[in-house]
Amino acid sequence: MERSVPSVCIVGRQSFQVDLLRECLAFHCQLRAEVMPVETAVECVADLFLVDTQGLEVERVAEILCRLHEDRRLRPIALVFAREDHPMQHLVMFPCLRGMFFENCGNEDFCRGMLALLAGEHWLPRRWLGAYLDTTRLSSAATMASVQQSLVDLTPKEKQVLLLLMEGLSNADIAERMFVSAHTVKTHLQNVFRKIEVNSRTKAIHWGMQHLRHQARV
Repeated sequence: MERSVPSVCIVGRQSFQVDLLRECLAFHCQLRAEVMPVETAVECVADLFLVDTQGLEVERVAEILCRLHEDRRLRPIALVFAREDHPMQHLVMFPCLRGMFFENCGNEDFCRGMLALLAGEHWLPRRWLGAYLDTTRLSSAATMASVQQSLVDLTPKEKQVLLLLMEGLSNADIAERMFVSAHTVKTHLQNVFRKIEVNSRTKAIHWGMQHLRHQARV
């Protein structure tokens, strides 16, 4: 009986680098891959999802991870073409993120990583995991003490906005979902940022993943 070939979904757009990635997956890793935008990828059934980070800000990468995770399916995801100088360590908090490959990764290491991920393992930089572990340990006591008060401080509308933000929605999309104006959404987000003491959408998503991950979807 012929063995089925694992499938890989590359989340991004067609480009020269992505074409090379597909060739590497086919000829060096013996894997079949399709390229599609995140809007289509959320409906795709694949063994592994690779998010093309070329030219993307960290906030956009976080939004894509949220979008792929919004239905609570734990799709195994890895970032590809990541830059050494990009501060993406905090993305480790996404339970779906299993691997990361820098843009200068060689074919041999890349294929080893692919096989490890398909076997259910993680392929993340040790310094990322170490930093995340240290941060988690240091903040756990403070988090336990403050989380209940933080949640009480958020109004139902503010919590709803934050949950929708965690799904990767834009302000306009949130406004449409909540039947309010984009200005109202912006005001709610400003209040959320102030109350949970963050200054960016990415940090708000990070906070929400830690404190609201067990909340029901809006």
